[in-house]
Amino acid sequence: MNVISSSAGNDSVALIQWAIEHDVPDLQVVFCDTGWAAPGWMQRVERVHTWAQKMGAGTHVISSIGMADLVRIKKGWPGNGLQFCTAHLKGVPFLQWIDESDPRCSAIVMIGKRRAESRARAETPEFIYASEYHGGRKLWHPLYLHSDEQRNALLDRAGFDPLPHRSLECNPCVNANRADLLRLTPGEIERVSNLEVEIGQPMFRAKRFNAMGIHGVLAWARDGRKRGDFESEDAMCAGLFGCGL
Repeated sequence: MNVISSSAGNDSVALIQWAIEHDVPDLQVVFCDTGWAAPGWMQRVERVHTWAQKMGAGTHVISSIGMADLVRIKKGWPGNGLQFCTAHLKGVPFLQWIDESDPRCSAIVMIGKRRAESRARAETPEFIYASEYHGGRKLWHPLYLHSDEQRNALLDRAGFDPLPHRSLECNPCVNANRADLLRLTPGEIERVSNLEVEIGQPMFRAKRFNAMGIHGVLAWARDGRKRGDFESEDAMCAGLFGCGL
C-alpha cells in the first residue's frame, strides 16, 4: 500500500497526479480534518477526492480532536517552539489510521514536500527509511527536487489551477504570513477572537505583535511596511507531516 498524506493543496494534488502517472500501486489518499479549515476547504477536499477516485485511488477523511478542543486542553496556542498542533491534529490521527490499515508496517507514506517551497524545507530528502513519526514506515518525498514550474505542470495535467496560497486545512495557521492574515473571513476572525478570550491568550505571540489579539494583529498586517512587513517571511514549518501542502 502506498499512502499519500494529503492537505488537498497544490503540492498534494501534484503528488497524486505524479503517482497516477507513475502507476504507483494500491494508492490511498488520506486527509486529516483539523477542525480548523477555512470555509469551503472541505469542498475542495471533496473535489480532490472525487477526482482521485476516478483515477483509481482510494480516499479517506479522518478526524482529529480539532484545534479548538486541543487549545482548550493545552490551555494555550501552539507556536514559539511548541508547535504541538501538527502532531495532534495530523500525526496522531494519521498514525492511528495507518496502524489499523497496515498492521505489518509495510506501507510507504508519500508526502508532497519540495525543497523549492521554503528555506525550512530546503534539506528535504527523497526518503526517510524508518520514519519515527509514521510508525517506522518508509517516508517518500517524490517531488523533493521539483520546481514550482514542474509542480504546476502536474497540476495542469490533473485539471487543477494552482492556488495562490498554501493549503487552508488549518486557517489561520500559527505560521500565517501577512497575506494569509489578510485573507481571513469575518467568521474565521471571530472564531479566533472568541477562543482567545476563552483561554485568555492571543494566538500570535511573537514579540513584534506586543501580545495583541487577532484584531490587533490584523491591523498590524494592514499597516504593512510602516510597522514591519512580513509578507516575505518564511512562515512554513519543516515538519514531517506536510502541513500546508
